[in-house]
Amino acid sequence: MTTTNRPDIFIVGTMKGGTTILHEFLAHHPLIHSGREKEIHYFSLYESKGLDWYHGQFEGLPAGQHYMDASPTYFDMTNAPVIPNKINAYNPDARVIMLSRHPIQRAVSHFNHLKKVNQINALDNVTADEFLSRSTDLAMAGTSAADIFLQHVLDFSCYYRKALHYKRIFGDRFMVIDNASLSRDPQQTMQRAFRHVGVDPISSPAFGERKYSHMSKDEAQISAQTHARLTALFQPNYRAFCKLVGVDFEW
Repeated sequence: MTTTNRPDIFIVGTMKGGTTILHEFLAHHPLIHSGREKEIHYFSLYESKGLDWYHGQFEGLPAGQHYMDASPTYFDMTNAPVIPNKINAYNPDARVIMLSRHPIQRAVSHFNHLKKVNQINALDNVTADEFLSRSTDLAMAGTSAADIFLQHVLDFSCYYRKALHYKRIFGDRFMVIDNASLSRDPQQTMQRAFRHVGVDPISSPAFGERKYSHMSKDEAQISAQTHARLTALFQPNYRAFCKLVGVDFEW
């Protein structure tokens, strides 16, 4: 009889927050295994494929260990408690980790991803500053492609309400790791992450290798005026988020 490997570790987001590097670091542990794809998005996008399809992503792995699903849409699409409720119902012992990132840095990085990776035509001749200085009223109306993408970018950098749903459902099983902490002190941060998911912590030289950047180069792509505008928009939400999840508020 084939054993079903059921994921019990969920890295839920946010997009451009550092989920890729955390996924890679956690996978260094001999008892933690990734699925065939890093991002499966079952509970947000592909539930219609069925549980057999989902469990198939983890076939052939050692039985009785820990299995990891890292899908940023699980957080970014949580404007209601539907997705966290589904994950909790699927595995009441699940441990959840969210990667947070300075909201302005994340927004600029998201724009660059849309432009360079997704190659969105509406953004071809638009700079980060031009995009992020567009009217938020137009973004809410969503009457053009650029404004719809701006709506997504702004929403993905507002963490509080989404984190509140996860905190209410998972309690202490929901952990937030700040992207800056993972960069500054990866060994200590990974010790906390391993303990959270229920395995003995390990150390690895790989945790200290600089493989990504989260710092001021993103913010340098926008003007002081746009930065001030985004600060007024994001800062109250981010302050409340940090208080809710117990991470240091740094702006």
